[in-house]
Formats: sequence, structure tokens, C-alpha cells
Amino acid sequence: MTALLCCRALPSAAGEVAAVLSSDSGHYADAYAAFKAGPNSGAERLDASAPGFTIPPDVKYVAAFGVKAAALRYPPGTRLVYALAPVEGRARSHEISMVPRPSEALAAYKKLQPGLKRLAVFWTAYPGEDYIEELRAAGIGAGVEIISARLSSPDSLPERLRRLMGKMDAFWLMPDPALITQSSVMVLSAFACANSVPYYAPTYALALAGGTAAFAPDFAEAGAAAGRALAVLVSGGNLPRVVYPEHVELRVNEALLGKCKWPLSR
Repeated sequence: MTALLCCRALPSAAGEVAAVLSSDSGHYADAYAAFKAGPNSGAERLDASAPGFTIPPDVKYVAAFGVKAAALRYPPGTRLVYALAPVEGRARSHEISMVPRPSEALAAYKKLQPGLKRLAVFWTAYPGEDYIEELRAAGIGAGVEIISARLSSPDSLPERLRRLMGKMDAFWLMPDPALITQSSVMVLSAFACANSVPYYAPTYALALAGGTAAFAPDFAEAGAAAGRALAVLVSGGNLPRVVYPEHVELRVNEALLGKCKWPLSR
């Protein structure tokens, strides 16, 4: 973490550093704005959704925003940092995690819900077994049992919720696109409120759609983290394969607190 805070990008030849966006709108634009405000303000901006888009052959360092940008075939030797993309890691790449550091997440949820002792985690592929194991390890110190509820599809959510009733004190939905549908969000929200079981959402926007709270990096922080990470690479520094954003805030859905009667400390 220290390296990400202290290092500045060294000067590089024009065109060697680029920010590649999956599209030129929405949260990709929000993330890019925060990226541009950091140490790589001179990076070339590229829109992968533009007609005839091609990757410049001289690019050496890339911050990619979104799955489409992260999955592109870059020139051999390119160092890649990708954000807002729940995809498998690739060679010479570094992921800006869409989930917070496990110990910080459990500390935040435990503070909000002091009685939290059993936390079910819903996921399919992202963020993967390694993250679940990190959660389990962090849970030992926090006094929280992690129940890995890996699902094959959103259709299996209702039955899994019924099976976990009485066995969990709260549940946490991972930012896994395969699980996040309008129907699944409605099912989770209705179950959480009807049974007074807190539902921790993968983003604050989804918390507002019926969740209890969210402890997750926002789009701007993902962009800022990508900027710091790319600066480390350009300056010749080393990075872990997964980089956790530094600034994550717990935000609660205040509008539902009285209605749903979740066991929270407020």
C-alpha cells in the first residue's frame, strides 16, 4: 500500500501510456475522470466502443476500464491494470478489486451489526475461491463464520435463502454479473426485509434498491486506484496481482431502516 501512495509516474514517451474505456459513458467515464486527475493525466484516452477502434502498437502501459477493455489483445509485453472488470486474471496484469479488503469489510459490517457471527456470501465466479479463503481467514479474527454460498445461477437463490434461514445473521452479495439481475435483487431485498436479515449489497446503488448497506469502492475510487497502480508500474515498481482500493466507505440505506427492522447498531 505504501508504494501506491508514494510513487509517481516517471516521464514516458508519447503514446506509451493509455487509458482504454469499454465505452465513453456512465461509470466508465466517472472512473476515467478520477484516473485523469491522478499521476497519469497525460495518458492517451481510447474508447474501445468507437467504430474502427484499434490499439496503438507502441502502447506499453494500459489502464483498462470494463470487461471489454480488459479482454482486448494488447501488444506483447504490455503492462495492464484493469478496473470495473470482474474477469479472470491474465499475464502481466493487475486487477483493481471490485470488493474491499476482507478484514476491512468484516470490521465495517461487524461495527454496523455487532451481533454478526455468521455471514453468508453469494457468488458464482467472481471474486473467486482465493477471496473467499481470505474472508474465512479474516473471519477467524473478527469472530465471524463465513458461509460460502456459491450458486450456479440466480434461479437457485430462493431455495438457498430458505436453506440458510436460521443459519446466517446476514448475507453479502458479491459484484458478480452472473448473479445481479432485476429478479435476483428483488428476491434478496424482499427476503432481507421480511425476515430482518441484513443484506449487504455489492454497490451503494444496489443497496438503495433494497439492500441494507454497502461497503464497496465506488467508480471514482476504482479509477483513482487504477491511476495510482499504473503510476507504480510506469515508475518501475512492483504490484500485487490484486490491488485493493484504499478509500472505501460504509453507506447505509437509511430509508429502509425503520421498515425492515434490521438488527443494526445506529
